[in-house]
Amino acid sequence: MFCRLRLSSCGCPIGVFHRKLSSAEVSTALRPFYFRVHPDLFGKYPEQRKINEISLQQLSALLEAQQSSRNIATPILPFYLRKNDMPEGQFELVKIKLDSNDLRETVVKVLNACDISTSYIDKIPRMKQDKGRQFRKEFNEAYEKYKDEFDKATRMKRKVEEKKAITNVIDWISENSQQAKEKYESTQATRGQVKSLIEQLCKTYGIKEVKYDSGWNISHIRGALQSLTSMASQHPQHMDNLKDRTIALGQFTGVSLDGDVYLNIIDVRHEWLSLIKKVSQEDSALTEIPQYEKALSSILRNIHICRRKFMPKVSAAQYCSHLRQLITSIGDFYGRGSKIPDTVPESLQKYEIVVEPEAGPLMVSPTGQFITPSSCPADELIAFIAKHLDDAMLLLTEYSINKHVEKALYKEVKERFQLLDLIKDDSITPGLMILCCQRLLTRIDTIDEKLRGNILYVTHYYSVLSEGVLCIPWNFK
Repeated sequence: MFCRLRLSSCGCPIGVFHRKLSSAEVSTALRPFYFRVHPDLFGKYPEQRKINEISLQQLSALLEAQQSSRNIATPILPFYLRKNDMPEGQFELVKIKLDSNDLRETVVKVLNACDISTSYIDKIPRMKQDKGRQFRKEFNEAYEKYKDEFDKATRMKRKVEEKKAITNVIDWISENSQQAKEKYESTQATRGQVKSLIEQLCKTYGIKEVKYDSGWNISHIRGALQSLTSMASQHPQHMDNLKDRTIALGQFTGVSLDGDVYLNIIDVRHEWLSLIKKVSQEDSALTEIPQYEKALSSILRNIHICRRKFMPKVSAAQYCSHLRQLITSIGDFYGRGSKIPDTVPESLQKYEIVVEPEAGPLMVSPTGQFITPSSCPADELIAFIAKHLDDAMLLLTEYSINKHVEKALYKEVKERFQLLDLIKDDSITPGLMILCCQRLLTRIDTIDEKLRGNILYVTHYYSVLSEGVLCIPWNFK
């Protein structure tokens, strides 16, 4: 990145700044291209898959070099494109010659070669005028044009507007950012006490780590830790069971699928002590989980058994029960002489399935995973999988692309707004987070100073949490 400045008569720099595209902008611009050429979309066609895989590797190396201002030679890159209007098994072959050293020009050439719109990248300015000068110009024009309307709205509608639903993220952040900072500062002592209590527990009883769900009020966390400390001092003989374990203050009491000892904040201490006494018995379920998951995978053509981050919280013992229930159902399905449809590939190892409690939904998640309740009849589950294989693969591919774009945008938003932290609700998928981050960056000139030094939480609503966290919906206006 470089800039060219010239000085005014008073010695102040004016002019323009030239910049390269950021990695997030490149990834976003090329998303439609990736969705047409990604190797995972050519599972049945190994030749096309291999060619696209090699070409994508070479394109990635070129883009990385150009972002680092290095020049490398690249051969003509062939790509097979999937198109909705072409019959199954037929693809369009394009050969892209990339002989420019300019990153923007390279991206545009790739998109043009595939007949993909360049409107997104066309909107990204090549140069950026001095912020102060541009702001004053735009403000003066707006002030002259709308002065009467502004005055009238200020006098007559201020109280009415405050009672209306929030419609503008810029106004809301401007009104609440200072309050959030003050709340964060006011809870500093509580956070310090929480840290001290955690260190004391770990040091005294050899606990590996103490963590807690971010949704809980920090005062509740402190109270729970004080209760745990008190209980531990009264029953030190049982605390050896927690040595080298991770303790998590959350929404249930039991051993989690990862082996963490969860303590429900709203449970009485007697429930906690009961679990700690028999924690080794609860661990026995952990050793059974891999066997059950392997068995379920084998009878569903080696499908990958997964767990989603925001799946309902269950203990290891409960999860084993769910797996057994589904395995029995599928076993009965085969026992009746039923078969998986011929349209289903011999191997489903590229697909993922998540087994959840009995009351869960049967669905394809936004990230491409099959979600099934353990009580789902086998014939219904297998028919659903057969029907939605293409949908699942497209979403899996989209997720594999989006998670890298999300990571780049996350870093850019956190750094450019100078946030203390940027977090999101578990239900916010990478695709939704990408949209949110992109729209935040388009408003950086108006809210960057207001957001600076805050913790921003992307969720589904507006709020300022008691510990000073700013919550905004991902689809803010």
